[in-house]
Amino acid sequence: MSFIKNLNKKLNNMFEGQVEAQEDSGYLILSGELKKWSEVLLACRLAVENTPYFGLVNNIVCTGEKVPPVRKPGINDSVLAREEPDVLIIGGGIIGCSIARELSKYKLSILLVEKEHDIAMQASGRNTGLVHSGAGIRKGSQMHKFSRRGNAMYENLCADLGVVFKRSGQYIYMTKRFWDPFLFLTSLYWKWHGIKDVRVIKRDELHKFEPAISKDIGAALYSPSAGVVNPFDLTIAYAENAVQNGAVFSLDTMVESMVTENGVVKSVKTNRGTIKPKLVVNAAGVFCEYIAALAGDRFYSIRPRKGTIAVIDGKYADEVIQTVLTPIGKTSDKKKHTKGCSVIRTSEGSILVGPDSFDTINKEDYSTSPYNIKEIFKSQARIVPKLDEKQVITYFSGVSAATFEDDFVVSKGRQISNILHAAGIQSPGLTAAPAISTEVTQMVVDFFGGENSVSENPEYNSKRLAPVRPSQLSDSERSELIEANPDYGIIICRCKEISKGEILDALRQNIKCTSLDGVKRRVGACMGRCHGSHCTPLILDIIATEKRLPPQTIRKSSSGSEVLFGLSKTLQQKKSTTEQRISDPESKTDPMLVALLHQRAEEAAMALDEQNRKDSEDDDYE
Repeated sequence: MSFIKNLNKKLNNMFEGQVEAQEDSGYLILSGELKKWSEVLLACRLAVENTPYFGLVNNIVCTGEKVPPVRKPGINDSVLAREEPDVLIIGGGIIGCSIARELSKYKLSILLVEKEHDIAMQASGRNTGLVHSGAGIRKGSQMHKFSRRGNAMYENLCADLGVVFKRSGQYIYMTKRFWDPFLFLTSLYWKWHGIKDVRVIKRDELHKFEPAISKDIGAALYSPSAGVVNPFDLTIAYAENAVQNGAVFSLDTMVESMVTENGVVKSVKTNRGTIKPKLVVNAAGVFCEYIAALAGDRFYSIRPRKGTIAVIDGKYADEVIQTVLTPIGKTSDKKKHTKGCSVIRTSEGSILVGPDSFDTINKEDYSTSPYNIKEIFKSQARIVPKLDEKQVITYFSGVSAATFEDDFVVSKGRQISNILHAAGIQSPGLTAAPAISTEVTQMVVDFFGGENSVSENPEYNSKRLAPVRPSQLSDSERSELIEANPDYGIIICRCKEISKGEILDALRQNIKCTSLDGVKRRVGACMGRCHGSHCTPLILDIIATEKRLPPQTIRKSSSGSEVLFGLSKTLQQKKSTTEQRISDPESKTDPMLVALLHQRAEEAAMALDEQNRKDSEDDDYE
């Protein structure tokens, strides 16, 4: 009680009575009204400082900053109305997908719902792909526990899933040369944290491995257990293997409400029908807090943290960096948001610079700004002089789901018995995902009575066949592949040498893909310097043909991002004139119109086939 009393005294002095703290069921609640989001953050940071409570719930209303409404799927139907899965997983990021795959080892009915039109659309597909060693993470935290366990699992995991993983190592340097002696102390500190292979390397050795970095950099802390992976490749591999082993994924599916009775979730209402699960796993990223509130089990809050990353043209990669380079300390003025910014050689061989880091009130703010890019390069160009903004081909932003305590929440429900939370999974969430999935899976098994009550899935197969990548084959292997399937010899994306065969493979996998960005993330098309100016129309045509969809319905990304607006004015006029002539009985003998009628009949038949296919899919799903 003394903590609450002292906290309220500080809050009153700082915010003149506008904010109040109270305790409920072992966690802390802040309520009131403040005009600025920065003030809300300040109040929450004050509350978690030396707090004896587990979890902070932020109920402070920010009156001066408006948050756009949450993006919702543009679909409403009842395909899930009769679903009663053993486990309902909410969230199609790497945490949700890894849990689905791990759970598929058991004879459980698993349904994963994701509000976006594809998986890994938010934080899981908007990060650097760095697999952290654990250096820099507080010992004793869940973040430290799961990242260390997860790091050790990567070789076997990626080998099973057919995903490229490179244990490239990471160099951590001091931003000021006179701090270099402290590196020896930090190496001892991180060894005490369980990172046994970390060591200090001197200037000559550092510059031998990374000759392009500034001569102003002396010694560095080397962590060989750090690595890199393509985060979307890994997430899609998790998802495909989960479906391969019996899990069901429903995209464009948003949780709208829940019904609970006597501390149990009875039903979950979505835009695609009401589901009645036995157990709910909350892996909804930045929306975990929202799901927890719907279930009546909210004991933490999410503080969205945004970062922007620049992508360097791959042709400059060899002259820039070979591994991962990260500073300890800030490389510019304290007012700049550059803490933690790295230069990273990815698993594909390209270069990423970033991210910067700052708090935002908007959980879906993926906007980018030239200011951020300039600040990133201002800090990093001092370290890698050959970095230049002119080398940037694109940049993107992501929003991570940090809690105010800056730790993961991997926990059973507090008020609700049949919900599990995998929340607050910010960086290094990608690293921790394999370990988090095994922990949550054990919680699920325990919920259903333990190993003696839950049977193993006898058909479980941990292996997922890696996608074919012709550009990575030898000339003889490539020739043999093209001879067997000529589609692999038709290059659609010139910048990345992506073939038609690879695009068709992506479209035919068991996770639905019907958008240009979906293809882009799966095969890398449109990620070159031309930004898809050559290949976009070709890919659009391949999607429309393969999926038997009208071209004007093909989207770049989510609902409302259709690339084509419809027929041109000339074609509309011809269509109108033709339809008038078709309606005239005397015109039925016109050869051109007879051909058009045949075409219209074929289109109608295709539409009927598509409807039959959808009906068949619904039958299979049910």
